[in-house]
Amino acid sequence: GRRAAPPARITIVRRFLKSLVERNPALALSLRSYRHWATLQRQRPSPTPFGFSLMGHAAMQSGHFEPEETAVVQTLLPDIAVFVDVGANVGFYACLARAAGKQTVAIEPLASNLDYLYANLQANGWDDVEVIPCGLARRPGTAVLYGSGTGASLVSGWAGTPATLRQTIPLSTLDIILGDRFAGQKLLIKIDVEGVEYDLLQSAVKGLSLTPPPIWLVEIAFHEHHPGGLNPHFAETFALFWRHGYQAVTADAAQQAVTPADVQRWLSTRSRDFGGPNYLFTKI
Repeated sequence: GRRAAPPARITIVRRFLKSLVERNPALALSLRSYRHWATLQRQRPSPTPFGFSLMGHAAMQSGHFEPEETAVVQTLLPDIAVFVDVGANVGFYACLARAAGKQTVAIEPLASNLDYLYANLQANGWDDVEVIPCGLARRPGTAVLYGSGTGASLVSGWAGTPATLRQTIPLSTLDIILGDRFAGQKLLIKIDVEGVEYDLLQSAVKGLSLTPPPIWLVEIAFHEHHPGGLNPHFAETFALFWRHGYQAVTADAAQQAVTPADVQRWLSTRSRDFGGPNYLFTKI
Protein backbone atom coordinates (compact mmCIF):
# COMPACT_ATOMS: atom_id res chain seq x y z
CA GLY A 1 0.00 0.00 0.00
CA ARG A 2 0.90 3.69 0.03
CA ARG A 3 3.54 4.72 2.48
CA ALA A 4 2.53 7.10 5.25
CA ALA A 5 3.52 10.72 4.80
CA PRO A 6 6.74 11.66 6.61
CA PRO A 7 6.08 13.21 10.06
CA ALA A 8 7.67 16.50 8.97
CA ARG A 9 5.21 16.82 6.09
CA ILE A 10 2.25 16.12 8.40
CA THR A 11 3.48 18.78 10.79
CA ILE A 12 3.77 21.33 7.97
CA VAL A 13 0.24 20.56 6.78
CA ARG A 14 -1.18 20.84 10.31
CA ARG A 15 0.57 24.17 10.85
CA PHE A 16 -0.76 25.47 7.55
CA LEU A 17 -4.33 24.42 8.37
CA LYS A 18 -4.07 25.92 11.86
CA SER A 19 -2.82 29.25 10.50
CA LEU A 20 -5.57 29.21 7.87
CA VAL A 21 -8.24 28.73 10.52
CA GLU A 22 -6.71 31.37 12.81
CA ARG A 23 -6.76 33.93 9.97
CA ASN A 24 -10.36 33.14 9.07
CA PRO A 25 -12.86 33.41 11.97
CA ALA A 26 -15.76 32.36 9.73
CA LEU A 27 -13.95 29.16 8.78
CA ALA A 28 -13.11 28.43 12.43
CA LEU A 29 -16.75 28.90 13.41
CA SER A 30 -17.96 26.73 10.52
CA LEU A 31 -15.64 23.88 11.46
CA ARG A 32 -16.67 24.06 15.10
CA SER A 33 -20.34 24.20 14.09
CA TYR A 34 -19.94 21.07 11.98
CA ARG A 35 -18.20 19.18 14.80
CA HIS A 36 -20.96 20.29 17.18
CA TRP A 37 -23.67 19.10 14.76
CA ALA A 38 -21.97 15.74 14.29
CA THR A 39 -21.60 15.27 18.06
CA LEU A 40 -25.20 16.27 18.69
CA GLN A 41 -26.44 13.64 16.22
CA ARG A 42 -24.54 10.89 18.04
CA GLN A 43 -25.64 11.76 21.57
CA ARG A 44 -28.68 10.54 23.46
CA PRO A 45 -30.18 11.93 26.69
CA SER A 46 -29.08 10.12 29.85
CA PRO A 47 -31.02 9.97 33.14
CA THR A 48 -29.61 12.15 35.91
CA PRO A 49 -29.90 11.64 39.69
CA PHE A 50 -32.33 14.59 39.74
CA GLY A 51 -35.28 13.02 37.97
CA PHE A 52 -34.75 14.34 34.44
CA SER A 53 -32.75 13.35 31.38
CA LEU A 54 -29.91 15.42 29.95
CA MET A 55 -27.34 15.45 27.19
CA GLY A 56 -24.41 17.70 26.35
CA HIS A 57 -22.31 17.66 29.54
CA ALA A 58 -21.03 14.51 31.27
CA ALA A 59 -20.64 16.06 34.76
CA MET A 60 -24.18 17.46 34.61
CA GLN A 61 -25.52 14.06 33.58
CA SER A 62 -23.73 12.25 36.41
CA GLY A 63 -24.65 14.77 39.11
CA HIS A 64 -21.05 15.91 39.71
CA PHE A 65 -21.47 19.40 38.23
CA GLU A 66 -21.27 22.19 40.83
CA PRO A 67 -22.58 19.94 43.63
CA GLU A 68 -22.74 22.63 46.31
CA GLU A 69 -24.49 25.16 44.07
CA THR A 70 -26.87 22.46 42.91
CA ALA A 71 -27.73 21.62 46.53
CA VAL A 72 -28.32 25.33 47.26
CA VAL A 73 -30.72 25.64 44.31
CA GLN A 74 -32.58 22.49 45.34
CA THR A 75 -32.99 23.93 48.85
CA LEU A 76 -34.36 27.22 47.53
CA LEU A 77 -36.74 25.90 44.86
CA PRO A 78 -39.62 24.94 47.20
CA ASP A 79 -39.95 28.57 48.33
CA ILE A 80 -39.97 30.31 44.94
CA ALA A 81 -42.51 30.57 42.14
CA VAL A 82 -40.32 31.43 39.13
CA PHE A 83 -36.77 30.44 38.23
CA VAL A 84 -34.88 32.74 35.86
CA ASP A 85 -31.73 31.13 34.46
CA VAL A 86 -29.43 33.76 32.94
CA GLY A 87 -26.66 31.94 31.12
CA ALA A 88 -28.62 28.70 30.94
CA ASN A 89 -25.99 26.81 28.92
CA VAL A 90 -27.43 23.38 28.00
CA GLY A 91 -30.21 23.73 30.57
CA PHE A 92 -29.04 21.88 33.67
CA TYR A 93 -30.40 24.35 36.22
CA ALA A 94 -33.45 25.12 34.08
CA CYS A 95 -34.27 21.40 34.02
CA LEU A 96 -33.68 21.18 37.76
CA ALA A 97 -36.26 23.92 38.33
CA ARG A 98 -38.76 22.58 35.80
CA ALA A 99 -38.49 19.09 37.31
CA ALA A 100 -39.50 20.71 40.62
CA GLY A 101 -42.62 22.11 38.94
CA LYS A 102 -41.46 25.73 38.79
CA GLN A 103 -42.19 28.24 36.05
CA THR A 104 -38.86 28.54 34.28
CA VAL A 105 -37.27 31.15 32.01
CA ALA A 106 -33.98 30.14 30.36
CA ILE A 107 -31.82 32.84 28.77
CA GLU A 108 -28.89 31.68 26.60
CA PRO A 109 -27.19 33.33 23.60
CA LEU A 110 -24.85 30.63 22.24
CA ALA A 111 -26.36 28.69 19.35
CA SER A 112 -24.59 25.40 20.13
CA ASN A 113 -25.78 25.53 23.76
CA LEU A 114 -29.30 26.32 22.60
CA ASP A 115 -29.30 23.19 20.43
CA TYR A 116 -28.68 21.09 23.54
CA LEU A 117 -31.11 23.13 25.63
CA TYR A 118 -33.92 22.54 23.14
CA ALA A 119 -33.04 18.84 22.89
CA ASN A 120 -33.02 18.48 26.68
CA LEU A 121 -36.40 20.15 27.08
CA GLN A 122 -37.83 17.96 24.33
CA ALA A 123 -36.33 14.81 25.87
CA ASN A 124 -38.25 15.50 29.08
CA GLY A 125 -41.49 16.41 27.32
CA TRP A 126 -41.40 20.03 28.49
CA ASP A 127 -42.85 22.58 26.08
CA ASP A 128 -43.65 25.19 28.71
CA VAL A 129 -40.12 26.44 29.51
CA GLU A 130 -39.63 29.93 28.10
CA VAL A 131 -36.36 30.15 26.17
CA ILE A 132 -34.95 33.57 25.30
CA PRO A 133 -32.06 33.21 22.82
CA CYS A 134 -30.00 36.30 23.57
CA GLY A 135 -27.38 37.71 25.88
CA LEU A 136 -28.05 40.27 28.61
CA ALA A 137 -26.09 43.47 29.10
CA ARG A 138 -26.33 47.09 30.21
CA ARG A 139 -28.38 48.02 27.13
CA PRO A 140 -30.03 46.19 24.22
CA GLY A 141 -28.11 45.84 20.96
CA THR A 142 -25.54 43.38 19.63
CA ALA A 143 -22.12 42.20 20.77
CA VAL A 144 -19.39 39.69 20.00
CA LEU A 145 -19.48 36.48 22.02
CA TYR A 146 -16.15 34.65 22.35
CA GLY A 147 -15.60 30.96 23.01
CA SER A 148 -17.93 28.01 23.36
CA GLY A 149 -19.60 25.64 25.81
CA THR A 150 -19.69 26.63 29.47
CA GLY A 151 -16.98 29.28 28.98
CA ALA A 152 -18.46 31.50 26.26
CA SER A 153 -18.08 35.15 27.26
CA LEU A 154 -18.55 38.69 26.03
CA VAL A 155 -15.10 39.41 27.47
CA SER A 156 -12.38 39.18 24.83
CA GLY A 157 -9.62 36.81 25.94
CA TRP A 158 -11.75 35.21 28.66
CA ALA A 159 -10.10 31.96 29.83
CA GLY A 160 -7.56 32.30 27.03
CA THR A 161 -10.18 31.96 24.29
CA PRO A 162 -8.72 32.86 20.87
CA ALA A 163 -10.22 35.93 19.22
CA THR A 164 -11.02 33.87 16.12
CA LEU A 165 -13.66 31.85 17.99
CA ARG A 166 -16.37 34.47 17.94
CA GLN A 167 -19.90 35.22 16.80
CA THR A 168 -22.27 38.16 16.96
CA ILE A 169 -25.27 37.80 19.26
CA PRO A 170 -28.33 39.93 20.12
CA LEU A 171 -28.50 41.62 23.52
CA SER A 172 -31.38 42.61 25.76
CA THR A 173 -31.56 43.70 29.41
CA LEU A 174 -32.84 41.98 32.51
CA ASP A 175 -35.44 44.66 33.17
CA ILE A 176 -36.79 44.30 29.62
CA ILE A 177 -37.04 40.52 30.05
CA LEU A 178 -38.65 40.66 33.50
CA GLY A 179 -40.70 43.84 33.18
CA ASP A 180 -43.74 43.60 35.46
CA ARG A 181 -44.58 40.06 34.44
CA PHE A 182 -43.82 38.44 37.78
CA ALA A 183 -45.04 41.15 40.15
CA GLY A 184 -45.89 39.67 43.54
CA GLN A 185 -44.15 36.35 42.82
CA LYS A 186 -40.97 35.11 44.47
CA LEU A 187 -38.13 34.77 41.96
CA LEU A 188 -34.83 32.92 42.07
CA ILE A 189 -32.52 34.52 39.50
CA LYS A 190 -29.36 32.63 38.62
CA ILE A 191 -26.69 34.63 36.77
CA ASP A 192 -23.68 32.88 35.24
CA VAL A 193 -22.42 35.08 32.42
CA GLU A 194 -18.64 34.61 32.50
CA GLY A 195 -17.35 37.98 33.58
CA VAL A 196 -20.06 40.45 32.55
CA GLU A 197 -22.34 40.13 35.57
CA TYR A 198 -21.70 43.71 36.71
CA ASP A 199 -22.53 45.10 33.28
CA LEU A 200 -25.73 43.02 33.18
CA LEU A 201 -26.80 44.16 36.65
CA GLN A 202 -26.66 47.78 35.55
CA SER A 203 -29.87 47.02 33.65
CA ALA A 204 -31.60 45.37 36.62
CA VAL A 205 -32.79 48.42 38.54
CA LYS A 206 -36.40 47.23 38.56
CA GLY A 207 -35.38 43.65 39.19
CA LEU A 208 -33.36 44.58 42.24
CA SER A 209 -36.33 46.48 43.62
CA LEU A 210 -39.05 43.87 43.04
CA THR A 211 -41.49 42.94 45.80
CA PRO A 212 -41.06 40.36 47.14
CA PRO A 213 -37.28 40.72 46.61
CA PRO A 214 -35.79 38.01 44.39
CA ILE A 215 -33.12 35.62 45.57
CA TRP A 216 -30.02 36.06 43.41
CA LEU A 217 -27.44 33.34 42.76
CA VAL A 218 -24.58 35.08 40.98
CA GLU A 219 -21.20 33.88 39.78
CA ILE A 220 -18.70 36.69 40.47
CA ALA A 221 -15.26 35.59 39.37
CA PHE A 222 -12.41 37.01 41.46
CA HIS A 223 -9.34 36.19 39.37
CA GLU A 224 -10.69 33.12 37.56
CA HIS A 225 -10.43 33.44 33.76
CA HIS A 226 -10.14 37.24 33.65
CA PRO A 227 -7.65 38.22 30.92
CA GLY A 228 -6.35 41.11 33.04
CA GLY A 229 -6.02 39.14 36.28
CA LEU A 230 -8.43 40.37 38.95
CA ASN A 231 -12.05 41.12 38.13
CA PRO A 232 -12.10 44.93 37.73
CA HIS A 233 -15.72 45.09 38.97
CA PHE A 234 -15.50 42.60 41.84
CA ALA A 235 -16.13 45.08 44.66
CA GLU A 236 -18.63 47.10 42.62
CA THR A 237 -20.81 44.03 42.04
CA PHE A 238 -21.16 43.37 45.76
CA ALA A 239 -21.66 47.08 46.46
CA LEU A 240 -24.53 47.19 43.97
CA PHE A 241 -26.43 44.55 45.93
CA TRP A 242 -25.59 46.10 49.29
CA ARG A 243 -26.90 49.49 48.13
CA HIS A 244 -30.24 47.81 47.39
CA GLY A 245 -30.43 46.29 50.88
CA TYR A 246 -29.27 42.75 50.07
CA GLN A 247 -27.05 40.54 52.21
CA ALA A 248 -24.37 38.31 50.69
CA VAL A 249 -23.37 34.75 51.59
CA THR A 250 -21.29 32.12 49.85
CA ALA A 251 -23.34 29.76 47.70
CA ASP A 252 -22.00 26.60 49.32
CA ALA A 253 -22.74 24.38 52.29
CA ALA A 254 -21.29 26.92 54.74
CA GLN A 255 -23.26 29.90 53.38
CA GLN A 256 -20.81 32.20 55.17
CA ALA A 257 -21.67 35.88 55.27
CA VAL A 258 -19.60 38.15 53.01
CA THR A 259 -19.01 41.69 54.27
CA PRO A 260 -17.44 44.80 52.70
CA ALA A 261 -14.39 44.18 54.91
CA ASP A 262 -14.04 40.67 53.41
CA VAL A 263 -14.15 42.00 49.87
CA GLN A 264 -11.58 44.72 50.61
CA ARG A 265 -9.28 42.18 52.32
CA TRP A 266 -9.48 39.84 49.32
CA LEU A 267 -8.64 42.65 46.94
CA SER A 268 -5.73 43.93 49.05
CA THR A 269 -4.22 40.44 49.41
CA ARG A 270 -5.29 39.35 45.90
CA SER A 271 -6.56 36.17 47.54
CA ARG A 272 -10.00 34.94 48.61
CA ASP A 273 -9.71 33.16 51.98
CA PHE A 274 -13.13 31.48 51.99
CA GLY A 275 -15.90 30.55 49.59
CA GLY A 276 -15.81 30.31 45.82
CA PRO A 277 -17.03 32.33 42.84
CA ASN A 278 -20.77 31.83 43.50
CA TYR A 279 -22.75 33.98 45.94
CA LEU A 280 -26.31 34.25 47.21
CA PHE A 281 -27.91 37.67 47.67
CA THR A 282 -31.08 37.92 49.74
CA LYS A 283 -33.06 40.72 51.33
CA ILE A 284 -34.84 40.18 54.64
